[in-house]
Amino acid sequence: MEGDGLLPPLLQFLAAGAYYFLSAQTIINRGFVHPDVRQMVGLMCLSDSSFCVLSGWWSRRRAARGKKQSRARKPERRPKLAGFPRLALYALPVFDLFGLVVAFEAIRVAGSGFHQTVGGASVPIGAALNVLLLRTRFSYEQLSAIGVVMLGLSVKARALLADDADFPAEAFALVLASCFGYAMRGVTMEYLSKTKNPPSGDRMTLQMSVTGLVAWSLYFVVFALPDFHEKVRAPFISATRELGVWKTALLYATHAVSRGLTSKGIMGIVRVGGSTALSLAQVTRASVIVVLSHFLFCADDARQCLDRGGVFSAALVVAGGALFAAAKHRNGVSKTEASKRRTLRETSRASRTGVAKTAARGVTKTAEKKKQR
Repeated sequence: MEGDGLLPPLLQFLAAGAYYFLSAQTIINRGFVHPDVRQMVGLMCLSDSSFCVLSGWWSRRRAARGKKQSRARKPERRPKLAGFPRLALYALPVFDLFGLVVAFEAIRVAGSGFHQTVGGASVPIGAALNVLLLRTRFSYEQLSAIGVVMLGLSVKARALLADDADFPAEAFALVLASCFGYAMRGVTMEYLSKTKNPPSGDRMTLQMSVTGLVAWSLYFVVFALPDFHEKVRAPFISATRELGVWKTALLYATHAVSRGLTSKGIMGIVRVGGSTALSLAQVTRASVIVVLSHFLFCADDARQCLDRGGVFSAALVVAGGALFAAAKHRNGVSKTEASKRRTLRETSRASRTGVAKTAARGVTKTAEKKKQR
């Protein structure tokens, strides 16, 4: 296992992401606002934006303190992105919003269990887009880990297909579309992180969160504000009285912090392991959440309960994600980079051969001179 730093952001993403989802489930179950408000989208975008602003302020403050203590040179300003990288940065929130909106629609049509099961398709879709767009070459260890994850997903999918109920073709198409949007988001982030002048993780997060917050605000003004009392004020007051003011504030605050930490983990995973690692991390997190939901919500919601097949499927997915995290060459090797490395090896080999031949000729000439003497 190479110590390239994938494990810390992966663990942060899994822990914070699991709490983020479970706290979101609690907020939804409590019914603080009407479902038409789509408060989880607004909370997510607001949390990401606030966390980036606060973390950026804290980083600048620490840098200013260090500057006073040591007379360091002022860091140079990064030049602005131009050309295709700039276009990719502005396309990033489009892919993010597309995946988010379509995913919520799929959950509305067929439920979260179906979405989490079919959502594993993000792994092969993300890997295929990586190969096609970024020319990534995966190691055998990485491909084996992806295979273990797909095996775990197939166990759950087989049980789903064996059910007597009609197969939800509309929801299936929506989930695949959502997987494509999220996979394109991951590929775009990986591409931007490898450009000559890469934007910071906070910059990419702000690009997505601010755009999403503006879009949700427009939606709120049009669809929720006219019925503000019925959809927001009355249900929020009722739910707060039932849970308690302090517990409500703590629930929302910890939910916001966990979302910010999750976003930081996403950026760390993409920077170190690439978009395929992010897809695997998301599938692993989904399996962890399914197991935790069984213990927390099964008594109140039968859809959250696990059977033996679900436990086996979750175990395989988690094992595959762990194998990918421990695999060598996690970032993959692009064809261009591989060609450069091959050329460098051949040049080095030719150089060593040339030096050896020159040395041999020198020894031969010295021996001939000694014989002439």
